[in-house]
Amino acid sequence: MGYRIEVRDRDLNRVGEVDTWIKLDFSVVFCAQGSWQLLIKNNTPQAKLFQKGGGIAIYQDGVSTPILTGAIETFQKYWTVEQHTNDGSVYISGHCDNKLAYSRLAFPDPTKSVAAQWSSAVSTRTVSSGSSAALWNEVNRAMGPGALADRKVPGLVLDGSLPEGAPLSDSLRYDVLGSKFEEWIAKNPGTGYRFVYDPNAKAIVLRVFQPRDLTQKVRFSPDLGNLREFVYSVTAPSVTRVIVACQGEGNARYIYQQVNTAIEQEWGIQVEAFVDRRDLGIVTSATGQPAKAVSTMTDADFNAAVQAVKDAASSALSDGAPKGNLQIYPIDTPQMAFGRDYFVGDLVTAYIDGVPYSDVLRQVTVSVDDGGKTLSVAPVIGDQGTGNPLNLYSVVSDMRDRVRKLETRV
Repeated sequence: MGYRIEVRDRDLNRVGEVDTWIKLDFSVVFCAQGSWQLLIKNNTPQAKLFQKGGGIAIYQDGVSTPILTGAIETFQKYWTVEQHTNDGSVYISGHCDNKLAYSRLAFPDPTKSVAAQWSSAVSTRTVSSGSSAALWNEVNRAMGPGALADRKVPGLVLDGSLPEGAPLSDSLRYDVLGSKFEEWIAKNPGTGYRFVYDPNAKAIVLRVFQPRDLTQKVRFSPDLGNLREFVYSVTAPSVTRVIVACQGEGNARYIYQQVNTAIEQEWGIQVEAFVDRRDLGIVTSATGQPAKAVSTMTDADFNAAVQAVKDAASSALSDGAPKGNLQIYPIDTPQMAFGRDYFVGDLVTAYIDGVPYSDVLRQVTVSVDDGGKTLSVAPVIGDQGTGNPLNLYSVVSDMRDRVRKLETRV
């Protein structure tokens, strides 16, 4: 698949096309900030198209909607005696237009300026609606047509076509919208959004959508030749029994234990851990049960402290639970190509040792050479490689067991 770049100015006018460069790298991320970087010869007519306040739109052959659009954030001159001589070259880079969501805060009262927030009847605003409507409304109030005049983003248009989305309830107080949207979408995977530049309308359009279920259509496997590599592993628990100790001295100190018996039976091991919670006002009664450390302690505080003991044990067991890791590395083929056949946010399927695993396509990183031809396409399925990978122990453990059963039949 080939690519080309169109350049826009600060007023969102299309000013030209770039079809010759040294290297183009970009990453499209589902409901987050993607990024792009272009290396181009300096002082060429095409290089002079890029100006402060402008941006780009990256198109894929045969696909009408841009794969990625974004503003210019960085210019970096590059010159060496061996390469990029004469006028040298320049790196031009930035994030995708989803960065708009990370450039605005959710005011407690979006109808008032920062200086007037003190006069609002609320210091924290409650949101309760469908996830799609909540996302759309927050963008509208923070930077869209419904925002204060000095907060509106010129040329921003909000698409009015919304999927229903799952019920959502949350509170807002100067939260970064993009980060808050990540939380909402993690809880409500049926909602997605994308800011994309429309050169014909001279606008940046917010599109809220429902991710597609392509698990039966988009499949990656070694047999299909579109799965380069996969790695999965399971790791034994580091903790199976947690002992929490509260206030008191000697035998008066209240001790609580929580055991993950199922994991102990599965792995055949027992591993104890100690958690010191002297901050909790609980001691041992004459019968060995928890009691108030001081008589002035209220029943509510005592019950909260007892629950905190249990929560501390559960948290330690969770931290020491067995781990499962799954990494999948698909590749593009003429029969199945990113942009044309699937996009970030879609649910796709990968076959691991013949066992299907379905998850959201979170990110795709693309490298393109100076002829506009694709050098590599690297999709990321699920949360592998992210800063907050999921513990896929139950998934991977079940997959391993199913694979072993298949191998036994052969």
